[in-house]
Amino acid sequence: MTRKNKKIAIIGAGHNSLVCAAYLAKAGFSVNVYETRSDVGGMASTRELAEGYKVPGAAHLLHQVDSKIHKSLKLDKHGLAYVASGLKTISINPNGNALVFDDDNITGDDITLREQEQYKEFRKTMKKLAGFFKKAYQKAPPRLGSEERRDLSNLMSLGWNLRSMGKDSMRLMLKFIAVNIHDVLNEYFDHEHIKGSIALDALLGNRLGPRTNNSSITYLHQLTGDLNGVQGSYGIPEGGMSSYSDSLQKAAESAGVNIHTNSPIKQIDLDAENKIRGLVLESGETIEADVVVSGIDPRSTFMCLVGPKHLESHYVHKISNIRMRGNTSKLHLALSGLPKFKGVDKEDLGNRIINAPNMKYLELAHDFTKYGEYSDQLPMEIIIPSIHDKTLAPKGHHVLSAIVNNTAYHLKDGWEQSKPVVLENCLNQLEEMAPGIRKLILHAELLSPKDFENEYGITGGHWHQGELTFDQFLMLRPIPGMAQYTSPIESLYLCGAGSHPGGGLMGLAGRNAANEILSRES
Repeated sequence: MTRKNKKIAIIGAGHNSLVCAAYLAKAGFSVNVYETRSDVGGMASTRELAEGYKVPGAAHLLHQVDSKIHKSLKLDKHGLAYVASGLKTISINPNGNALVFDDDNITGDDITLREQEQYKEFRKTMKKLAGFFKKAYQKAPPRLGSEERRDLSNLMSLGWNLRSMGKDSMRLMLKFIAVNIHDVLNEYFDHEHIKGSIALDALLGNRLGPRTNNSSITYLHQLTGDLNGVQGSYGIPEGGMSSYSDSLQKAAESAGVNIHTNSPIKQIDLDAENKIRGLVLESGETIEADVVVSGIDPRSTFMCLVGPKHLESHYVHKISNIRMRGNTSKLHLALSGLPKFKGVDKEDLGNRIINAPNMKYLELAHDFTKYGEYSDQLPMEIIIPSIHDKTLAPKGHHVLSAIVNNTAYHLKDGWEQSKPVVLENCLNQLEEMAPGIRKLILHAELLSPKDFENEYGITGGHWHQGELTFDQFLMLRPIPGMAQYTSPIESLYLCGAGSHPGGGLMGLAGRNAANEILSRES
């Protein structure tokens, strides 16, 4: 059977699915994508908060992107443009002093020349260490215990990438890879505000505290992308986050992909020998396919769409125990004017604003999470995208988008009872940071991990389809034996963030999965 005659059905139209679809269609396969929602992009999309006010549904910054994918799919020609890039990070403090992080430079809050040099050295070291992961993320990791030539070659490549970093960097990598960001930062800095601000990047979106082992991995992970050639940079797409997904949709469709929205999947159709026949939609329609690729999370794929009866018991056990405990909520505000944040110049309000005054603050917030509770002081990442993009709000008005960390999926009192309290706590906290902001609020919305699960179909409301920890990382993601985007079901593949290399808007899981399918199904 030629590629042109081989039918591929992809479940979900998130960014990884769209990337995977585009690469497969460019290679000559017949590709159809089926999406439950009425639009594409999943959590990288725009939603209407109120009439005339549009906000990013979940992800609100382009970060960790892979420039090779953008270039290969010609996303700029398909409408992707930035209203702002190279955003600075403004870290505010209750006392009104703010730190300004601009790539490798840091100013503000009585920073000394020595501390500026310490930060430059720290960034230089961390970027180099992140380069190891960036290389490892470009292809499927080797299978543990395999003696196949390709797996041995990939394992040797990983070892060589580590060795070629140099003796000092290799020593640091082996030292830092399994420890916590708290200990790493204490080796470099004395300034508590600097340490808290950096630590937040390791924790955001993850169920971790600064003292949790593996938190150095998550810090390096978020440094692996590049935007306009700048490693670890942030940008805001023109027209909202949906414009990023729309550009991927156009790239896929121009390659010949057919995308079907409002098409929820009931099950993956298997024959009596457990081989792929296609998909069955909730409508009852049957879709014939030679290959099925799932962009949704692994637990939903196998426990819901395949069914445990089609899997061996050890797979059922391992898949059921993938940790997917959402820990992040999203706050959206429609504002009648521009707020004023303590210690932040007006010209800096269009940048990334965070509140993480020290690591103790972050650790205390994590302590509440452990017991199914929430603090009244929660770490946040805040942007006001309407400063750059006037299409998001009426003239003179604005929208604010904030990622709120340490809001656990499982709360003792339940989200139905707790959401109004958490929302009120967030608004009170914002009022402390930006006095007078409450008077500007026209509409407010808080999306909890439960809401993300219900709206986007992600088990546990976890943005990354599974926690990024040492035992769910590289060749162990999502579980041992399934790190090459393959599955126990022949011709059933994974391409979502639950696979290697994990979450973020990289698109690498989608591209790597496409390459794996090309090598096995051609």
